[in-house]
Amino acid sequence: MAQSFYATEYVASTPYAVNSYNSFKFDEDHILVTTEHSAWSVLSEKEFELLRLGKVQEDQGLFKELEEKGIILTEKNAQQVVKDYKLKKNFLFSNPSLHIITPTMRCNQRCLYCHSVAKQPNAKDVDLDWATGKAIVDFILKFPLKSFTIEFQGGDCLMNFDVAKKIMGYARSKSKKAGKKVNFALVSNLTLMNDTVLSSLAKYNVKGIATSLDGPKAIHDKNRPFLGGAGSYDKAVYWIDRIRGEWKHSFNLNALCTITKNSLGHEKEIVDEYLKHGLVFLWVRPLNNLGFAKEEWEKIGYTPEEFLASWKKFLDYIIEKNREGEKIMELFTVLFLKKIITKREPQMVDVMSPCGAAIGQLLYNYKGDIFTCDDAKVLPEFRLGNVKTSTARDIFLNPTTISLVDISSKKNFLCDRCPWEPYCGICPVYSYSAEGTIVSKLAMNDRCKVYGSMIEHIFRKILFSPEDRRILFGWIEGQKVFS
Repeated sequence: MAQSFYATEYVASTPYAVNSYNSFKFDEDHILVTTEHSAWSVLSEKEFELLRLGKVQEDQGLFKELEEKGIILTEKNAQQVVKDYKLKKNFLFSNPSLHIITPTMRCNQRCLYCHSVAKQPNAKDVDLDWATGKAIVDFILKFPLKSFTIEFQGGDCLMNFDVAKKIMGYARSKSKKAGKKVNFALVSNLTLMNDTVLSSLAKYNVKGIATSLDGPKAIHDKNRPFLGGAGSYDKAVYWIDRIRGEWKHSFNLNALCTITKNSLGHEKEIVDEYLKHGLVFLWVRPLNNLGFAKEEWEKIGYTPEEFLASWKKFLDYIIEKNREGEKIMELFTVLFLKKIITKREPQMVDVMSPCGAAIGQLLYNYKGDIFTCDDAKVLPEFRLGNVKTSTARDIFLNPTTISLVDISSKKNFLCDRCPWEPYCGICPVYSYSAEGTIVSKLAMNDRCKVYGSMIEHIFRKILFSPEDRRILFGWIEGQKVFS
């Protein structure tokens, strides 16, 4: 049961004001209270009544706790609450630091859920040429950033690696002259990888390599076949093992796991597959109803309830493996935990508010067209301009950018009344694809159901399972997860 309360004026008889809050009642002794600056506290029914009725001063221990957390506002803590909120939203005052370049839309696979709608290997006029690639780098360098990341995606970017390599050389040289630092990352299915490419990536100091591993061979091959139908598992894991073995000091390799209907019921096997290859992060990702996934939905889709049941099985088994001494984490849990524990954004576009589209990242396609984010690159409605004709100012003042920031700020009735709002995020691109509008019908939004239920479940682990809490907090404490 969720409730909300809003009060920003001082009550004459009390030495404090009540910060706006939402609540969720687990039981009479555990009522969770959350605020917009991500503070939270668990109260008994009696303590909650004191808060609700403006009588917190009657319990000095409660008064001190709620003052420390900023759930009540006093002259002593008001400025700290403002500072915490500013730090949480600090990304709004910076420029996009992730710049995704698509060297080609061609790919040698036909993954069932590909949101890029990749083209066949012999497709024409879908490759980035060097002149446009150079113009993209020149455009990126106009942003007032001391450091930034260029990430190559596709299709599969290894199908036009020569241009990607030229971009890296040019970007590194130009950045050095401008007194800026550029980092490089690459996303690939790895089936076109070879030692020459790896040597080039090491030469340009590419640190991050991301690929996909959907589980054991039978599952991965169903989800991610080559064109023609043959499975891609053998080649993918060959290079995963090679990179994590011979090249482990050069690259940080992570794999993504997209959950389809083929994955349900195989949670333990998928976790074991990741452990087998020494992969620390397992990101249990729900399907995006974009691209080929729309066409294949009857074959590979599921309900939010089915996904959540599977995700909970993943999390329980991963925690069990942690108890046995294995090192593996579920990435969605890590992202939400960071918000809950540190009150900071982990810079993951999908779960930020406002979302990071256009203000945290930009995507450039093979024509030099600029899009709000990677998920939007096949949706012309989210095109913001072109590197040869647009300026950075044009991007920020584009009505689409302004609309996305506005809508994903979650200032609507349902989000304002939700106890999970401080830790959640809205993706307007997902809403547009699923519902035909960026103004999400949240009551019918599958992602809203999924994220809210995930956060509730994580809080249940924290509150009611001390051993699970110890493991989960250990995933965050003493380490840097993203930024």
